[in-house]
Amino acid sequence: MDVFIGAGIASVIMYAAAKWDTSDQHKLKHIFNNLNYKKGNRLPKLIKKTKREKYTEYVYSVPYGLIDDPKLKPAIAKTLNKHVEVKFAGKLIITVFDSNLPSMINYDWRSTDPWIVPIGMSYKEMIYHNFDHIPHMTIAGTTRYGKTVLLKLILAHLINNNLDVEFNILDLKGGLEFGRYRSLKQVANVTRNINDAKDCLRSIVNQMESDMSYFEDNLYNDITDTNISRRTFILIDEGAELDNDCHNYISKIARIGGALGYRLIFATQYPTADTLPRQVKQNADAKISFRLPTTTASRVAIDESGAEEITNVGRAIYRTAEKHIVQVPYITDREIEQKLRRFKDAAKAKKRGENIISFG
Repeated sequence: MDVFIGAGIASVIMYAAAKWDTSDQHKLKHIFNNLNYKKGNRLPKLIKKTKREKYTEYVYSVPYGLIDDPKLKPAIAKTLNKHVEVKFAGKLIITVFDSNLPSMINYDWRSTDPWIVPIGMSYKEMIYHNFDHIPHMTIAGTTRYGKTVLLKLILAHLINNNLDVEFNILDLKGGLEFGRYRSLKQVANVTRNINDAKDCLRSIVNQMESDMSYFEDNLYNDITDTNISRRTFILIDEGAELDNDCHNYISKIARIGGALGYRLIFATQYPTADTLPRQVKQNADAKISFRLPTTTASRVAIDESGAEEITNVGRAIYRTAEKHIVQVPYITDREIEQKLRRFKDAAKAKKRGENIISFG
């Protein structure tokens, strides 16, 4: 008799546990059912659950004929009240993150391999960009702690890594943002206006054509296959201010400059078909967007909506072959100046009438 009573109690406990199970796994099963994400009576079947430091990954086999459903991700995110990623690649992979991204992170000055720059912290890890793999980049966004900070981070990181790099900066805010870096020996130009920008771009294109002849004579296809260490960066802030002549120059840089060692970074507040040249967009395989005011602007910037939904300052969407939501590290002008003062060119400073800093 005691055996039957014990078995009955155990059954009740198991039923109650199943009925009141509030685990994410149990909720996912109910979401599938409520969304009718099934084939006949067959729901996706959990085949693997992996707990990581920052997230849990669920892998499901799905019945034949069942494909990805755009309603899944928002339903799961709202039900679990967590950030989730949903991917369908033969199997359904759902990643549920334990916590949100921090609202701010400081820049870490540690070195990386050459031409690799930290872009931002994703929900899983720090995301890095390799300028030798993807030479050109576009950046869009309306907040100052956004595109301009990222441009300065790229400059600071590459110079601090002591690389053979040259920066040509088109600062179309009158030089207010980047003029302070003019004395760094790695900074060849900081232009203040359209005319100066045009002269700078013309000079770069002329040098690029000379480099092309050198590559042809030596049977070089790409700079990454040579022992040439120099990379030339063209940083453009407020690219919407450029005229058609400038667009022609930067389009040529975008088309053929990558193989020759030229890295174009085109930044603008509000991208449109008129302000973001078609050749630049097509040849920039890395696209970054901070907060944008409209869905249309987001689609121009990253080829899909989403940037208009960003709310956190410094939060961005980084898109290459994959897409990542990242928190871009914050870095101040003062921090950059203190860290890079050893690279200040005394001859440049003297020419501009600045105080000359002695470095021992």
